[in-house]
Amino acid sequence: MIKKHHVIFDKHLSEILKGGGVTFIFHILNLITVYLLAIFISKSYGADAYGRFSIIKSMIVIFTVITTLGLNTLAIKLGSDVKHFFNRKFKSDFVYKSYTLILIWSSLICAIFSFFKDEIAVLFFEDSQLLVYFSFFPILLIASTFLNYNSNLFKGLGKILPFAILSAFLGNIILLTYVIIDFKSAEEANLILFLTLGTCLSLLISILLLFPIKLEKRIRKLQLRSLLSSSTPMMFSSSMIFIIFSIDVLMLGYFRTSEEVGVYRIISQISSLNVIFLIVFGTIVGPKISNLNSKGDQQELKKVIRSSTKLIFFATAPIFLTILIFSKKILSFFGPEYALEQHVLILLATAQFLYAVSGFVDLTLNMTGRQKVYTRITTSSAIANILLNIILVPLYGLEGAALSTAASVLLTNFISLIYIKRKLNLVLVYNPFSFVKDGIKNF
Repeated sequence: MIKKHHVIFDKHLSEILKGGGVTFIFHILNLITVYLLAIFISKSYGADAYGRFSIIKSMIVIFTVITTLGLNTLAIKLGSDVKHFFNRKFKSDFVYKSYTLILIWSSLICAIFSFFKDEIAVLFFEDSQLLVYFSFFPILLIASTFLNYNSNLFKGLGKILPFAILSAFLGNIILLTYVIIDFKSAEEANLILFLTLGTCLSLLISILLLFPIKLEKRIRKLQLRSLLSSSTPMMFSSSMIFIIFSIDVLMLGYFRTSEEVGVYRIISQISSLNVIFLIVFGTIVGPKISNLNSKGDQQELKKVIRSSTKLIFFATAPIFLTILIFSKKILSFFGPEYALEQHVLILLATAQFLYAVSGFVDLTLNMTGRQKVYTRITTSSAIANILLNIILVPLYGLEGAALSTAASVLLTNFISLIYIKRKLNLVLVYNPFSFVKDGIKNF
């Protein structure tokens, strides 16, 4: 008879599954929305238009990391820390101080971008049609920045439903609704218009749900410098990660054509199905790691990490195998030209799978005070990624971009795993053979 404590669904697995259920549903719905957007935009506006749309989305991702100054990641940590938030009340003023810093910094970044937008569109991307997108970019960036911060704060406070709906789903569903209704007119400028409107609406709802925030009578007044000293390393590590995952699209936009960007973007979105459970359950595991680390409960911390990595492996493996087996058929759905890039999908899917089953290396390091170490690791990988893209994309196009991303992703997690094992004595990679071994031994 198999012992109860050896079954796969232990206490921590059950908690993670229960907490991630809502996030999972909306993440799946959001993925479906994203793929429908890819199909409708590509077929109605053309692959080149979807390429321009993808360039803007990638730029928003990278710029948002910069404009949030890492305060979005810090919001998860502080929001789940009893020293800063307890019993539905804030015990420090970190939200107001963060808003002040983000408003000043994002406004400055937007002003600089607006001044150089013509040069970026015409000289860098060699696509004057991007100017329409860049006209909306400052408003979209500021809205995306504050929405990203609010969403992460929801995550830290354990308010998973607002996070799941507002972080991306609502904005995408608004854009998809327009694209479907206006399918025949194909006014490309309206893509960026409705993307901006959807983001602004999501931001407005998030503000209404958050403010006015409830404060303790005596609150800790934090110094701006202390907030930045904690958040800046997180910003650099997060920005490097997003550079690793987004620079390939921008490099393709620079060296190749917008049409190739559109094809590659769809392939990368399919391969990213491998990290769906890493993202979904990260919303639950991140605050758990921070909370247990603040309490000094290393034993429970190890149990949470062990349980979550086990769950990630068993949930992700079927997705990876499905993509490998049916890669050509999946791409053929988007068009015969996409099926020609089957090997690119296999390469990216393999890298994404290995990235997912490596566990929560970023959360583990950021939430245990090792954000500076993770910054150094991701910076090295991001530099390697940029150099590889510069060398390989002009020569091999989509294959070069995929190879550059795969190499830098694996380098990041390999170095992180070694550090976590040596310094924290934690093993983040789940060994599936141990499950079989334990099952046989305890039968």
